[in-house]
Amino acid sequence: KYGNKVNDFNCELKFDGASINLYYERGKLKRALTRGDGIKGDDVTLNIKTIKNIPLILNGIYPEKFEIRGEVILPIDSFINLNNERKAKGLPLFSNPRNTASGSLKLQDSKEVASRKLKCFFYSVVGENSSIYHSELLEKSRQWGFFIPESMKRANSINEIFDFIDFWEKKKSELPYEIDGIVIKVNSIKIQNELDFTAKVPRWAISYKYKAERQSTKLLSIKYQVGRTGALTPVAKFEPINLSGTIVKRASLHNSDQIEKLGLRIGDYVFVEKGGEIIPKIVGFDKLRRGNFDDLIKFIEYCPDCGSK
Repeated sequence: KYGNKVNDFNCELKFDGASINLYYERGKLKRALTRGDGIKGDDVTLNIKTIKNIPLILNGIYPEKFEIRGEVILPIDSFINLNNERKAKGLPLFSNPRNTASGSLKLQDSKEVASRKLKCFFYSVVGENSSIYHSELLEKSRQWGFFIPESMKRANSINEIFDFIDFWEKKKSELPYEIDGIVIKVNSIKIQNELDFTAKVPRWAISYKYKAERQSTKLLSIKYQVGRTGALTPVAKFEPINLSGTIVKRASLHNSDQIEKLGLRIGDYVFVEKGGEIIPKIVGFDKLRRGNFDDLIKFIEYCPDCGSK
Protein backbone atom coordinates (compact mmCIF):
# COMPACT_ATOMS: atom_id res chain seq x y z
CA LYS A 1 0.00 0.00 0.00
CA TYR A 2 2.71 2.47 0.98
CA GLY A 3 5.47 1.31 -1.37
CA ASN A 4 8.46 3.65 -1.10
CA LYS A 5 6.44 6.37 0.62
CA VAL A 6 7.52 5.21 4.08
CA ASN A 7 10.96 6.75 4.59
CA ASP A 8 10.80 7.73 8.27
CA PHE A 9 11.87 5.11 10.81
CA ASN A 10 12.96 4.92 14.42
CA CYS A 11 15.87 2.56 15.22
CA GLU A 12 16.23 1.21 18.75
CA LEU A 13 18.32 -1.37 20.57
CA LYS A 14 16.54 -4.65 21.28
CA PHE A 15 17.07 -5.17 24.99
CA ASP A 16 17.37 -8.73 26.29
CA GLY A 17 15.25 -8.84 29.43
CA ALA A 18 11.68 -9.32 30.68
CA SER A 19 8.86 -7.43 28.96
CA ILE A 20 6.60 -5.40 31.23
CA ASN A 21 3.43 -3.31 30.81
CA LEU A 22 2.80 -0.43 33.22
CA TYR A 23 -0.55 1.34 33.63
CA TYR A 24 -0.75 4.92 34.87
CA GLU A 25 -3.78 6.94 35.96
CA ARG A 26 -3.58 10.65 36.79
CA GLY A 27 0.21 10.45 36.88
CA LYS A 28 0.47 7.52 39.31
CA LEU A 29 1.53 3.92 38.71
CA LYS A 30 -1.51 1.71 39.23
CA ARG A 31 -0.57 -1.70 37.87
CA ALA A 32 2.32 -3.63 36.36
CA LEU A 33 1.90 -6.83 34.36
CA THR A 34 4.34 -9.20 32.70
CA ARG A 35 3.70 -9.96 29.03
CA GLY A 36 2.98 -13.64 29.81
CA ASP A 37 1.57 -15.45 26.79
CA GLY A 38 0.48 -12.20 25.13
CA ILE A 39 -3.05 -12.47 26.53
CA LYS A 40 -2.59 -13.07 30.25
CA GLY A 41 0.36 -12.00 32.38
CA ASP A 42 1.30 -11.85 36.07
CA ASP A 43 0.59 -8.88 38.32
CA VAL A 44 4.04 -7.81 39.61
CA THR A 45 3.18 -4.30 40.78
CA LEU A 46 4.82 -4.59 44.22
CA ASN A 47 8.08 -5.86 42.75
CA ILE A 48 8.12 -3.26 39.97
CA LYS A 49 7.85 -0.48 42.56
CA THR A 50 11.25 -1.53 43.95
CA ILE A 51 13.04 -0.74 40.65
CA LYS A 52 14.54 2.68 41.20
CA ASN A 53 14.38 4.08 37.65
CA ILE A 54 10.63 3.39 37.31
CA PRO A 55 8.66 6.54 38.26
CA LEU A 56 5.79 6.05 40.71
CA ILE A 57 4.60 9.64 40.16
CA LEU A 58 5.06 11.43 36.81
CA ASN A 59 6.32 14.90 35.95
CA GLY A 60 4.87 17.54 33.61
CA ILE A 61 1.79 17.17 31.39
CA TYR A 62 0.75 13.58 30.63
CA PRO A 63 -2.39 11.70 29.52
CA GLU A 64 -4.95 10.96 32.24
CA LYS A 65 -4.70 7.23 31.47
CA PHE A 66 -2.13 5.38 29.41
CA GLU A 67 0.01 2.26 29.17
CA ILE A 68 3.78 2.19 28.68
CA ARG A 69 5.80 -0.86 27.70
CA GLY A 70 9.37 -1.60 28.61
CA GLU A 71 12.03 -4.20 29.25
CA VAL A 72 13.29 -5.02 32.73
CA ILE A 73 16.99 -5.82 32.51
CA LEU A 74 19.77 -6.84 34.87
CA PRO A 75 22.99 -4.91 34.13
CA ILE A 76 26.03 -7.08 33.48
CA ASP A 77 27.98 -5.92 36.55
CA SER A 78 24.95 -6.57 38.81
CA PHE A 79 24.61 -10.06 37.31
CA ILE A 80 28.28 -10.86 37.94
CA ASN A 81 28.10 -9.56 41.53
CA LEU A 82 24.94 -11.55 42.19
CA ASN A 83 26.54 -14.77 40.95
CA ASN A 84 29.68 -14.10 43.00
CA GLU A 85 27.51 -13.81 46.11
CA ARG A 86 25.67 -17.03 45.28
CA LYS A 87 28.95 -18.85 44.62
CA ALA A 88 30.28 -17.79 48.03
CA LYS A 89 27.12 -19.21 49.65
CA GLY A 90 27.33 -22.49 47.70
CA LEU A 91 24.13 -21.73 45.78
CA PRO A 92 23.51 -22.60 42.09
CA LEU A 93 24.60 -19.84 39.71
CA PHE A 94 22.16 -18.02 37.46
CA SER A 95 22.63 -18.84 33.78
CA ASN A 96 22.17 -15.38 32.20
CA PRO A 97 20.90 -11.84 32.97
CA ARG A 98 17.68 -12.20 30.93
CA ASN A 99 16.37 -15.24 32.81
CA THR A 100 17.49 -13.74 36.11
CA ALA A 101 15.57 -10.51 35.41
CA SER A 102 12.44 -12.45 34.44
CA GLY A 103 12.60 -14.71 37.49
CA SER A 104 13.25 -11.77 39.81
CA LEU A 105 9.91 -10.16 38.91
CA LYS A 106 8.05 -13.21 40.22
CA LEU A 107 9.80 -13.46 43.59
CA GLN A 108 7.60 -13.33 46.69
CA ASP A 109 10.05 -11.13 48.61
CA SER A 110 10.10 -7.56 47.26
CA LYS A 111 13.20 -6.77 49.35
CA GLU A 112 15.09 -9.47 47.46
CA VAL A 113 13.93 -7.95 44.16
CA ALA A 114 15.17 -4.53 45.26
CA SER A 115 18.60 -5.97 46.15
CA ARG A 116 19.13 -7.25 42.59
CA LYS A 117 19.45 -3.71 41.15
CA LEU A 118 17.18 -4.21 38.14
CA LYS A 119 16.52 -1.41 35.64
CA CYS A 120 13.75 -0.76 33.15
CA PHE A 121 14.12 0.71 29.64
CA PHE A 122 10.95 1.93 27.92
CA TYR A 123 10.12 1.75 24.21
CA SER A 124 6.37 2.16 23.54
CA VAL A 125 3.42 4.25 24.78
CA VAL A 126 -0.27 3.41 24.22
CA GLY A 127 -3.12 5.80 24.94
CA GLU A 128 -1.54 9.18 24.08
CA ASN A 129 -3.29 10.74 21.09
CA SER A 130 -1.56 14.09 20.46
CA SER A 131 1.77 12.88 19.03
CA ILE A 132 2.43 12.47 15.31
CA TYR A 133 5.63 10.43 15.56
CA HIS A 134 6.74 7.49 17.68
CA SER A 135 10.09 9.20 18.36
CA GLU A 136 8.25 12.33 19.52
CA LEU A 137 6.15 10.25 21.92
CA LEU A 138 9.25 8.64 23.43
CA GLU A 139 10.78 12.09 23.97
CA LYS A 140 7.61 13.16 25.79
CA SER A 141 7.70 10.08 28.02
CA ARG A 142 11.32 10.90 28.90
CA GLN A 143 10.07 14.27 30.23
CA TRP A 144 7.44 12.45 32.30
CA GLY A 145 10.24 10.57 34.07
CA PHE A 146 10.72 7.34 32.10
CA PHE A 147 14.16 6.08 31.10
CA ILE A 148 14.40 6.25 27.30
CA PRO A 149 17.87 5.17 26.06
CA GLU A 150 19.86 7.84 24.23
CA SER A 151 20.88 5.20 21.68
CA MET A 152 17.62 5.43 19.69
CA LYS A 153 17.94 7.19 16.34
CA ARG A 154 15.59 8.46 13.65
CA ALA A 155 16.45 7.18 10.14
CA ASN A 156 15.24 8.49 6.79
CA SER A 157 16.59 5.78 4.50
CA ILE A 158 17.50 2.10 4.40
CA ASN A 159 21.18 3.09 4.31
CA GLU A 160 20.82 4.98 7.59
CA ILE A 161 19.17 1.91 9.11
CA PHE A 162 22.10 -0.30 8.07
CA ASP A 163 24.55 2.29 9.40
CA PHE A 164 22.79 2.01 12.78
CA ILE A 165 22.93 -1.80 12.64
CA ASP A 166 26.61 -1.85 11.71
CA PHE A 167 27.54 0.70 14.39
CA TRP A 168 25.98 -1.28 17.22
CA GLU A 169 27.31 -4.60 15.99
CA LYS A 170 30.78 -3.20 16.70
CA LYS A 171 29.86 -1.35 19.89
CA LYS A 172 27.41 -3.75 21.61
CA SER A 173 30.16 -5.50 23.59
CA GLU A 174 30.90 -2.15 25.30
CA LEU A 175 27.34 -1.75 26.62
CA PRO A 176 26.75 -2.30 30.37
CA TYR A 177 23.72 -4.47 29.56
CA GLU A 178 22.75 -7.11 27.01
CA ILE A 179 21.08 -6.57 23.65
CA ASP A 180 20.24 -9.24 21.10
CA GLY A 181 19.62 -7.04 18.08
CA ILE A 182 17.97 -3.92 16.71
CA VAL A 183 14.29 -2.95 16.31
CA ILE A 184 13.25 -0.82 13.33
CA LYS A 185 9.85 0.89 13.58
CA VAL A 186 7.76 2.98 11.20
CA ASN A 187 7.87 6.39 12.89
CA SER A 188 4.46 7.75 11.84
CA ILE A 189 1.85 6.79 14.45
CA LYS A 190 -0.90 7.24 11.83
CA ILE A 191 0.72 4.66 9.55
CA GLN A 192 1.39 2.39 12.53
CA ASN A 193 -2.34 2.40 13.32
CA GLU A 194 -3.24 1.65 9.68
CA LEU A 195 -0.75 -1.22 9.44
CA ASP A 196 -2.04 -2.61 12.77
CA PHE A 197 -0.98 -6.02 14.14
CA THR A 198 -0.91 -9.66 13.11
CA ALA A 199 -2.14 -12.15 15.71
CA LYS A 200 1.09 -11.67 17.70
CA VAL A 201 3.31 -8.88 16.37
CA PRO A 202 3.03 -5.35 14.90
CA ARG A 203 3.24 -5.02 11.12
CA TRP A 204 5.02 -1.68 11.54
CA ALA A 205 8.10 -3.03 13.30
CA ILE A 206 10.77 -5.62 12.57
CA SER A 207 13.81 -6.85 14.46
CA TYR A 208 17.32 -7.52 13.21
CA LYS A 209 19.17 -10.05 15.36
CA TYR A 210 22.93 -10.30 15.52
CA LYS A 211 24.56 -13.68 15.15
CA ALA A 212 25.99 -15.10 18.36
CA GLU A 213 29.78 -14.88 18.38
CA ARG A 214 31.27 -18.37 18.04
CA GLN A 215 34.82 -19.71 18.32
CA SER A 216 36.31 -23.19 17.94
CA THR A 217 38.77 -24.54 20.50
CA LYS A 218 40.15 -27.84 21.79
CA LEU A 219 38.44 -29.48 24.77
CA LEU A 220 41.13 -30.40 27.32
CA SER A 221 39.35 -31.82 30.37
CA ILE A 222 36.25 -31.94 32.55
CA LYS A 223 36.29 -30.95 36.21
CA TYR A 224 33.43 -31.34 38.70
CA GLN A 225 32.59 -28.58 41.13
CA VAL A 226 30.82 -29.54 44.37
CA GLY A 227 28.51 -26.86 45.69
CA ARG A 228 27.78 -26.31 49.37
CA THR A 229 24.37 -27.93 48.87
CA GLY A 230 25.98 -31.03 47.33
CA ALA A 231 25.10 -30.23 43.74
CA LEU A 232 27.68 -31.37 41.17
CA THR A 233 28.43 -29.09 38.21
CA PRO A 234 30.61 -30.36 35.35
CA VAL A 235 32.90 -27.65 33.95
CA ALA A 236 34.67 -28.02 30.59
CA LYS A 237 38.20 -26.68 30.30
CA PHE A 238 39.49 -25.80 26.83
CA GLU A 239 42.30 -23.92 25.15
CA PRO A 240 41.80 -20.16 25.79
CA ILE A 241 39.88 -18.16 23.18
CA ASN A 242 38.81 -14.53 22.83
CA LEU A 243 35.02 -14.02 22.90
CA SER A 244 33.54 -10.51 22.80
CA GLY A 245 36.77 -9.03 24.13
CA THR A 246 37.10 -11.52 27.02
CA ILE A 247 39.55 -14.42 27.33
CA VAL A 248 37.50 -17.58 27.97
CA LYS A 249 38.94 -20.97 28.93
CA ARG A 250 36.07 -22.84 30.61
CA ALA A 251 32.30 -23.27 30.38
CA SER A 252 29.70 -25.01 32.51
CA LEU A 253 28.10 -28.14 31.06
CA HIS A 254 25.34 -27.78 33.69
CA ASN A 255 24.35 -31.44 34.32
CA SER A 256 24.46 -35.07 33.17
CA ASP A 257 21.64 -34.56 30.63
CA GLN A 258 23.63 -31.81 28.91
CA ILE A 259 26.73 -34.02 28.74
CA GLU A 260 24.72 -36.87 27.21
CA LYS A 261 23.00 -34.53 24.74
CA LEU A 262 26.29 -33.06 23.45
CA GLY A 263 28.13 -36.39 23.23
CA LEU A 264 31.54 -34.78 23.70
CA ARG A 265 34.95 -36.45 23.83
CA ILE A 266 38.16 -35.14 25.37
CA GLY A 267 40.19 -33.77 22.46
CA ASP A 268 37.13 -32.60 20.50
CA TYR A 269 37.26 -29.19 18.86
CA VAL A 270 34.15 -27.62 20.34
CA PHE A 271 32.14 -24.55 19.34
CA VAL A 272 31.80 -22.01 22.15
CA GLU A 273 29.29 -19.14 22.07
CA LYS A 274 28.75 -16.12 24.23
CA GLY A 275 26.15 -14.27 22.21
CA GLY A 276 23.54 -12.76 24.51
CA GLU A 277 24.86 -14.75 27.45
CA ILE A 278 27.46 -13.60 29.94
CA ILE A 279 28.41 -17.19 30.77
CA PRO A 280 29.95 -18.99 27.74
CA LYS A 281 28.39 -22.25 26.56
CA ILE A 282 29.45 -25.15 24.38
CA VAL A 283 26.92 -25.56 21.57
CA GLY A 284 28.48 -28.41 19.55
CA PHE A 285 31.64 -29.86 18.08
CA ASP A 286 33.52 -29.99 14.77
CA LYS A 287 32.70 -33.39 13.22
CA LEU A 288 35.99 -33.38 11.30
CA ARG A 289 38.15 -32.75 14.38
CA ARG A 290 37.09 -35.26 17.01
CA GLY A 291 38.85 -36.80 19.98
CA ASN A 292 39.25 -40.57 20.52
CA PHE A 293 36.05 -42.59 20.89
CA ASP A 294 37.41 -44.07 24.15
CA ASP A 295 37.54 -40.56 25.59
CA LEU A 296 33.74 -40.09 25.44
CA ILE A 297 32.69 -38.01 28.47
CA LYS A 298 30.35 -39.67 30.95
CA PHE A 299 29.00 -38.13 34.11
CA ILE A 300 30.89 -39.39 37.17
CA GLU A 301 29.38 -42.03 39.48
CA TYR A 302 31.17 -41.04 42.68
CA CYS A 303 31.44 -37.65 44.38
CA PRO A 304 34.97 -36.24 43.94
CA ASP A 305 34.72 -34.58 47.35
CA CYS A 306 33.55 -37.37 49.67
CA GLY A 307 33.66 -40.48 47.47
CA SER A 308 30.00 -41.46 48.02
CA LYS A 309 27.99 -42.85 45.10
